Amino acid sequence: MHLFTNLVLRPVDGCVMTVSGRRIPQPPWILPNDQASVIAYQDWLIEQARTEAAQTDYDCILKQLEDLKAHQLDETLQQLLSDLLFGQPNPVFEARPRSF
Repeated sequence: MHLFTNLVLRPVDGCVMTVSGRRIPQPPWILPNDQASVIAYQDWLIEQARTEAAQTDYDCILKQLEDLKAHQLDETLQQLLSDLLFGQPNPVFEARPRSF
């Protein structure tokens, strides 16, 4: 019997790990009914995916992300970028404050 669980990504010292082993800043929070927080998260996701693609030599993905803007992300593309970074399309992040 297999148990399927949603892996919760736990920030440590304000960072989370990608599937390639890179430490990246934890994402900004998405707040209910706050489109600005959604855009901030999507900007973070695109930037982290660009860096991931560049550092792991995924040139074809990097080219596709070249001019992508947050307002262009639909749910499918957001899931693909999350899968690239975390190996899962809908990662859940543990609520931990950033250390300053």
